[in-house]
Amino acid sequence: MLRDLTPSPRAHGAQRMLSATTLTVEAFVVFFAVLVAHQLSPDHRVTTWVWGLATAAALVLVSGALKRGSWPYYAGMALQLPVLALGLLVPAMWVIGVVFGGLYVFGVFKGHQLDAEKDEVDRRYHAAHPPAAE
Repeated sequence: MLRDLTPSPRAHGAQRMLSATTLTVEAFVVFFAVLVAHQLSPDHRVTTWVWGLATAAALVLVSGALKRGSWPYYAGMALQLPVLALGLLVPAMWVIGVVFGGLYVFGVFKGHQLDAEKDEVDRRYHAAHPPAAE
């Protein structure tokens, strides 16, 4: 069963901030891993560049789409798989991919929790302190 990860209406919510930051930094790491793979696997350079650049571009695009509902958060989780698969060409990416995957999942779920708590505090405050009618 999929959990509801619809982002908070906050302009700068924790969920969006943590997730977008992780995905953007991860895109840079993927690009640099492709540069390494270019030298380590000379027989697969075209495949490496297409795969790596497509993954990096998808990470950046999903990062920008995080305010559009819950689907980008799930897409970001799915994009952790091709990042991990870069470990086939650059063995260090097995470790780096697991670390980024963990950071991303933590940011999505913990950020969602923090935003929900902040929204509840705001709701209670506004219920107790209604705006003055002018």
